[in-house]
Amino acid sequence: MSLLEKPNLISLLILSGVVIIAGGYGLITYTQGPEMEHYDVDADHEFGFDFERPSNSVDLPNDLEEISGLANWFVEDDVIAVQDEDGILFIVDTQTGNVKSDFKFGKDRDYEGLARVDSMVYVLERDGDIHHLKYQPGQEVYESKKLETDFSYRNETEGICYDERTNSLLIVPKDQELNPQDEDYRHGVYALDLETKELEPQPRFYVDEFAIGEVVYGKRKPYKMKPSGVAVDPLTGDVYVIASVGNIMVVIDRESNIKQIELLKEKTLTQPEGITFNRAGDLFISSEGRGGKAVIVTFRRNETSGKSKPK
Repeated sequence: MSLLEKPNLISLLILSGVVIIAGGYGLITYTQGPEMEHYDVDADHEFGFDFERPSNSVDLPNDLEEISGLANWFVEDDVIAVQDEDGILFIVDTQTGNVKSDFKFGKDRDYEGLARVDSMVYVLERDGDIHHLKYQPGQEVYESKKLETDFSYRNETEGICYDERTNSLLIVPKDQELNPQDEDYRHGVYALDLETKELEPQPRFYVDEFAIGEVVYGKRKPYKMKPSGVAVDPLTGDVYVIASVGNIMVVIDRESNIKQIELLKEKTLTQPEGITFNRAGDLFISSEGRGGKAVIVTFRRNETSGKSKPK
C-alpha cells in the first residue's frame, strides 16, 4: 500500500512537521530573548519600586476597557482617566477600581493621554491637539478649549504629563518623530512650554533602542518599542516612559541616560497605556483590557527611596 493510500499517516506527518517547526521557532525566540526582567543600569540609582510584587491591582468597569491615559488627582490614591473614544473624564479610586464621578469635556475623538496642573486638565488627542479645561467641583459638562501643536496624525501622540521642574508638558509620539531624522531608533520626549504655549522642535529627552538593547541583549541590537505613556517622578525628577509595543518601562535621568529598565509582564499589564505618580511618589500604571478587563496597578514606593524632593 502506497503512502497516498494512508491519509491518516499523511495527516500525522504534516502535524508532526508543524509541531517541530513551531517548537524550533519557539526555542530560537526563547534563546534570543532577554534572560532577565529587571535591569538596574545605574549603580548609583536606587529604584523605588518592586515590580515583582505590585501593591495592588484592580479591574475597571467596562466604560474604561480602553483606558488610554492617567493623571494624578487631588486625593492621593485617586486618578483622573480617559479612554480613547469618548470625550468623558473619570475620577477613579485606584484601590477599589470604582469610578467616583465622571464629566463630559468634548466630542468623541481619539484621546490618548492626560495631564493635570492644579485645576487645569489637559487631554492629548492622537493628532497632537491638546484639549484643556479648568476643573470645577460638581460641574458635569465642560466646553474644553483646544490648543493645536505641530504634531499630526503621522506622529500618533500617545503620552503626556506635567514636568514641574520646567513648567511644561512632556509629550511622546508613538510613531513618527516631529522632525524625522535618520536615527529612527531614538524616541523623543518633547516639551511644550505652558507660559508661551510653544512646542520645542527638538526632543528635550529621548529613549534610545540601541542603548536599551545593549542592556537587555548584551550586544548592539535595538530593542523595538513604541512609547504609549510618560510621567515624571515628583521626588527624583526622572522621566518614566512606557511602551505597549515592546511591553517595557524605561527610566531616564534629565540627560536621557538610562537608569532602569523593566520588562513588563503581560499577565499583569496586557497593554500598558497610562502612567502617573501621586505626590507621595507612588506609581500607577493602567492597561487596556484587550478583550478582558482593563486594570490599574499600584506600586508603592520603597521606604528608603527618594524621600527628599528635588530643588
